[in-house]
Amino acid sequence: MKPYSLLLLTVALNACNNPTPVSTSESIELTDTVIKDMAVTSPVNTTEVKKGQSVYFPNLSDGQEISLPFVVEFGVKGMTVEPAQMANPDKGHHHLLIDQAAVPAGEMVPMGKEDRGYYHFGKGQLRDTLTLAKYPMLTKGTHKLRLQFANGMHQSYGPAMSHEVLIIVR
Repeated sequence: MKPYSLLLLTVALNACNNPTPVSTSESIELTDTVIKDMAVTSPVNTTEVKKGQSVYFPNLSDGQEISLPFVVEFGVKGMTVEPAQMANPDKGHHHLLIDQAAVPAGEMVPMGKEDRGYYHFGKGQLRDTLTLAKYPMLTKGTHKLRLQFANGMHQSYGPAMSHEVLIIVR
C-alpha cells in the first residue's frame, strides 16, 4: 500500500472512531497538505530518446535493389532489445513498417495490421526473411522499409528511433 493511501486510511478510521465530526473544508485542507508534503514521483518516461540512440538496417542501404526472399537485419544503438513485456526505459523491440510513416512517440504501433504493413517483432528478433507470402505488399518496384523501435508495451519511441530506407524489389 502506498504511504499516502495508508495515511488517508488511518485518518478515515480515526474519523470514524472520533465523535467530533470533521468539516468538509478541514478534510480538503488535510488532503491538500498531505499532497503537498508527499514526495510524489512521476512515472518514468519509457519513450524518451537520449543522444546516441538510434536504429538502423545493418545490411540495407538507401536505394538498394533486392530480390525476395531477402533476410533483413535489425540494429539498435544505445538501447537494449528485449521481448515485449513491461515498458523499461532504454529497452524495447523492433517493428518493421512497409510504406508507412514513423509512429509518433508514445503512440502504440498498430497491432494486427500486417495487411497495412505493420509487423511486430515482440520476441526480440533481430532479423526476418522478406518473402512475398509474408509481405504481400512487397511487389516488384520501389518500397519504403522503416524500422521503428518501441518499448515493451508497443509504445513508439517516435521518429528519433525510426530509420527508413528506400528499396527496389526486383
